[in-house]
Amino acid sequence: MSKLIPVIGLEIHVELNTKSKMFCSCANNPDKDAPNTNVCEVCLAHPGTLPVPNIEALHSTIKIAKALNCKIAEKSKFDRKHYFYPDLPKGYQISQFDQPIGENGFIDLQFINVKNDRPTARVGITRVHLEEDTAKLLHDKNGNTLVDFNRAGVPLVEIVSNPNIQTSTEAKVYCQELQTIFRYLDVSDADMEKGHMRCEANVSMQEEGKFIIEGPSISALDGYALNHKVELKNINSFRAMEKAIEYEIKRQTEALQKGEKQLPETRGWNDEKGESYVQRVKETSADYRYFPEPDIPVFEPLKLCPDVVLPELPNTRRQRFFNEYGFSYADADLLIQNKHWSGYAENVMTELQEWIDSLPETKSEDSIYKKKELAKLAGGWLTTKLAGAMAERKIDIRILKLSAENFAELITLIYAKKVNSTNAQKILGEMLDANTDIDPTHIMEEKGYGQVSDENKLEEVILEVIKNYPAQVEQFKFGKDPIIKFLLGMVMKATEGSADPIVAEKILREKMK
Repeated sequence: MSKLIPVIGLEIHVELNTKSKMFCSCANNPDKDAPNTNVCEVCLAHPGTLPVPNIEALHSTIKIAKALNCKIAEKSKFDRKHYFYPDLPKGYQISQFDQPIGENGFIDLQFINVKNDRPTARVGITRVHLEEDTAKLLHDKNGNTLVDFNRAGVPLVEIVSNPNIQTSTEAKVYCQELQTIFRYLDVSDADMEKGHMRCEANVSMQEEGKFIIEGPSISALDGYALNHKVELKNINSFRAMEKAIEYEIKRQTEALQKGEKQLPETRGWNDEKGESYVQRVKETSADYRYFPEPDIPVFEPLKLCPDVVLPELPNTRRQRFFNEYGFSYADADLLIQNKHWSGYAENVMTELQEWIDSLPETKSEDSIYKKKELAKLAGGWLTTKLAGAMAERKIDIRILKLSAENFAELITLIYAKKVNSTNAQKILGEMLDANTDIDPTHIMEEKGYGQVSDENKLEEVILEVIKNYPAQVEQFKFGKDPIIKFLLGMVMKATEGSADPIVAEKILREKMK
């Protein structure tokens, strides 16, 4: 048997955050309200009721399709997808089959903070279509199943990828990038834990060189019989997506190597056990008996929603942060994952340039050097120091009182060596703990956190350190140069971190000659 390689495609469902449901005027608020309170005759499928499409949901779907570089259909329609399950009140779902809103798109991925066999990848998008969500099934401790119809009829967009994803890492990054796009577009919170975004993976193992992938289709070569794919469900986190695909790759590979026949199954993922399990034999489109929804006429998406405008998307902003501000790709990638964070970072960099240009110590520096150094300093403080301090205090970026101007001033104080990193973190803590936005220079001067460069003041401290550590001084004099770090540490401790380390080391070396 030739080498087996994975063929992976993903189906992503995302609930839209419209005010009302897809085909009725009930509130679209399934998470916050009591069960079965946002319901009416339409979403409960009472006889004689008629669906009325939600134009806001159509607008959001077009935004998603455009963001994924899809061709928007000139004409589209809804279809009935038939299956029988307790969460489907009508016995069919209003969905889209052969005329989806968007088709033939793509999304480009960069693997910046993760390891992958290739640094970039283009994942094809087969289709983007709009449908209604099902009700939610709840299982109690007595084994009873309850149905909450608040979610029935919520607008749901399905994004189907081409089967050209090669690894579990690519699948995870693809899902993460989609979530970021949904949030930038303001079409959904896309919270996987709350079920706003649900991911399903189709995985099969095929013999290398015996098949080709063309768009959404995979075809066998030279009489090769394709192995069946398995659909993985119940995946509720990005990490679970990665683990589930890895498990399924291993399971299918071992089975095929033993000569076992692979069935076209739908399998659930048990995250606690770290394994998949059989749910049912996978259905085909013929099993759903699609036919056009007779109560909703064919429509022209771009005539109904002619004014769809996209904001700057994550990938574009990531590249711009690298080019315009000089952030590393790693810092840029972390900052753009949340549009509120990226907006704050952009404001910080604008204010920072003004602060640097206003200081006589830094105004005349080479602009290219300054840009790189500032971006490295600001990126580190944004992604680690500030983000970490906010996480400790459980402060969300959307309610942060620390202005971009004052944070930029703090970065400027560090860059100009007016305060060292240790004391700057103390200042940052006080700025975050305050009820109002506070000037960092005011805190530095009031608390004496400023860096001491006065040689006369430092000399007194250094002479005392030399007196208190004669053994270490003798070791230094006998050629153990690294001991200077210990002595410098004692100086920093004595000055509570306020000594200028460069000036302090210079004086230390002079006094120990």
